[in-house]
Amino acid sequence: MIRLFLFILLLSQFLPAQNLENSNTSPIHILGTINKLETPTQIDTAFNPLWVKDLSLLLPCKKVKIPKRASRLPNAPRSYRSGTHRGIDFFANWGTEVRAVAKGFVIRADHNYQEYPADFRVKLLQSSARVGHTPSDIFNSVLLGKAVFLDHGFDLVPGFRVITIYAHLSSIDNNIVGGAKIEAGQIIGKTGNTGTRPSTLGTKNEAHLHWEMILQKDNKEVYLGKDMKFEKLYSMLIDIFENS
Repeated sequence: MIRLFLFILLLSQFLPAQNLENSNTSPIHILGTINKLETPTQIDTAFNPLWVKDLSLLLPCKKVKIPKRASRLPNAPRSYRSGTHRGIDFFANWGTEVRAVAKGFVIRADHNYQEYPADFRVKLLQSSARVGHTPSDIFNSVLLGKAVFLDHGFDLVPGFRVITIYAHLSSIDNNIVGGAKIEAGQIIGKTGNTGTRPSTLGTKNEAHLHWEMILQKDNKEVYLGKDMKFEKLYSMLIDIFENS
């Protein structure tokens, strides 16, 4: 028994004891090694009208002016989808030509878009109400309908990458394909009502072009005119499109 005790005592001299205050094992050290979560991309941050003070664009539908109704401009509530309108609704007859407001490149062209069943669209809108906003997948894949996205690079609005969206189209020109270079004024498609309730019901009612501009910089993304009061917003838009 004495020999066993001496053996254990001797062995303990060669085994490193666990030190609860060891700098590598202490709770404080472990907590300090946990990486901080990266800051997520800030979507829809503040918009500054000075960014676009020199911006000049063509009207997407020739001779169809900026609407005077606040409900057709950015920031209008869209209660049916629990969201906010980010663009401009240009109401024009079905099949009116739609043109690029500036030169750029095609990054999306929904030639094969198929309208969703009316009841399925209703279910998606109910999902929007349940989450309290319009989920990006529902907005981009369903509610925009047949759409074209153009990338205008960083020169149109200095310091920002600019994207324009042309939605609810009835058709898209065959030359509008991913990567294609587009000139200002080039016809990209025709107005329609795809993505809307009337379209799911098989009618051509409420035909219009939904157009919007997105500005991207660093970890920020904001739509043209976000949170601006109607009077200043309308005045800014008139200045941007006055020469077209």
